[in-house]
Amino acid sequence: MLFLVSWKPRTGQGPVEAEAALAAFSRWKPPAGLEFKGFYARVDSGGFAICETDSAEVLLESMAPWAGVYFDYDIAPIVEIQKGVELMNKAIAFRKG
Repeated sequence: MLFLVSWKPRTGQGPVEAEAALAAFSRWKPPAGLEFKGFYARVDSGGFAICETDSAEVLLESMAPWAGVYFDYDIAPIVEIQKGVELMNKAIAFRKG
């Protein structure tokens, strides 16, 4: 399953916390079972990634070092646009009877 993971620094973070987060990130490795399709930094701070996993536990393991400490996260399951359009058209057909 694909996920869009976005993050922003927690409110009140300053240079000390930013340096600590970067130092921790330099030691971090994604857990087995999590594949990053893309990993991006936002110009205005924070970032986002598209990743793939079949396990909620693996996703939690990958976010746990950062969540509630350095960053606030938003994680959403996503589908490729072609599949999304197909499924939405199926829903429209259902509603029409």
